[in-house]
Amino acid sequence: MNTTVDLSAVTFECIDGKDDHYQVVLRHGQSILFGCATSGTAHSLKELQGHKGSIIITNTGGLLQINASECTLPVKINGKRIVAGLVLPADIVKIGNSLWKAFPVNAGNAQPLNKYSSFTRSIGDFMGLEELKDFRLRNLFSHVFKKHTFEDTEEQLVTGTSNHTPSITEIEVSWAKPWLFSRLIVLSIVLTLLLVVGYNMFRNDNLIPGLIFIGTFVMPFATVIFFMEVNAPRNVSIFLVLLLLFAGGVASLLITLIVSDKLSVLYRTFKDSAAALIEEPVKLLIVILVLGKYRRYPWVLNGLLLGAAVGAGFGAFESAGYAYRSTSFPSMVNNIIIRGLLAPFMHVVWTANAAAALWMVKGEKPFQWSMLASPKFLRVFILSVVTHFAWNAEGGMFTLPWVGDVKYLLLGFLSWTVCFMLIQTGLKQLNEARHAEVERLRAA
Repeated sequence: MNTTVDLSAVTFECIDGKDDHYQVVLRHGQSILFGCATSGTAHSLKELQGHKGSIIITNTGGLLQINASECTLPVKINGKRIVAGLVLPADIVKIGNSLWKAFPVNAGNAQPLNKYSSFTRSIGDFMGLEELKDFRLRNLFSHVFKKHTFEDTEEQLVTGTSNHTPSITEIEVSWAKPWLFSRLIVLSIVLTLLLVVGYNMFRNDNLIPGLIFIGTFVMPFATVIFFMEVNAPRNVSIFLVLLLLFAGGVASLLITLIVSDKLSVLYRTFKDSAAALIEEPVKLLIVILVLGKYRRYPWVLNGLLLGAAVGAGFGAFESAGYAYRSTSFPSMVNNIIIRGLLAPFMHVVWTANAAAALWMVKGEKPFQWSMLASPKFLRVFILSVVTHFAWNAEGGMFTLPWVGDVKYLLLGFLSWTVCFMLIQTGLKQLNEARHAEVERLRAA
């Protein structure tokens, strides 16, 4: 069955709040007026009761324009207050405390809305997750090339404290538009190049430790910042992230060495692929031991971020070790570049996915070992192990410049597809919790 749309018509629907399920359909060029009382062409909204002014919604070529200049109630698009603005397909509009979204109108014979739906549906059915809906990479990364001030950067990192953790009713339950991570990637590239040029000019070995640290840590850390920006509850502090990155990374690496020494038979049997059978359980074990008993971080998106931090620490220390053991400076630089480019597709996302799947089962409850037997968790965890196993396996498909074998990109694409599904699951969890809290407050 094909999902088809009329590209010129848009449904504007309240998905949570006082006007839940209220919707209006706008054709191209049509405008409507939202007010606190019905008069003439105005549409009455419960959310606007007791407030002055009105909101004008206009359909322009299939996209909605909002004019809230005459409204005293705050109107936001993706968490930013606006006077007037354009609503893109993935945007969430907040009118007071109500959430609204724009949907294309079903219309018989147009093209499928999501050309990747059959692919993600197949993966979702196998993994026990929902297929991706209303997801576009261009929307997710739409703020990467926008200008941001230094104050914006500081605000992006101030999360998880008592004064900077929003209540459930204040959370923007929509796909985030992360951008800070991209600045860190650019910074890592610039600093790495400067250190390489500096060493080639002066041949001073004092530059090598800095090159190894910057080159191996910043790309995994930038990926963690991506997950921090995606963490809609904003309840995890940068201190906890850094603690898991460094302490969790060291602990998981040391425990891996101990277990690997005791289970050397696995390496004799499976060679490098045996690492997946030890490293993935160990990294997840660190997340469980550090945070499994806490109820402060109940969300799937929390598990995603916490797992990413431990995975990034493990991957960065491992890459630093490979760089240190290089036989020459050019080979060390080459090693740093390749593992840096591949870092987002490796340990960071593998452990993030596994922890998020466990958090789907755990929720607000303290961790119990029986949770590891849940199919919801096992499907995703086994995928992380299998992906890691295949990543380390001998042989491949064909080689590409800079990143090596193309299998790395294919395995990374699979891991990130599941990751985006888990983000979607986390957003749905938040939306349901927010809706329940709104209903509770309404009944109180």
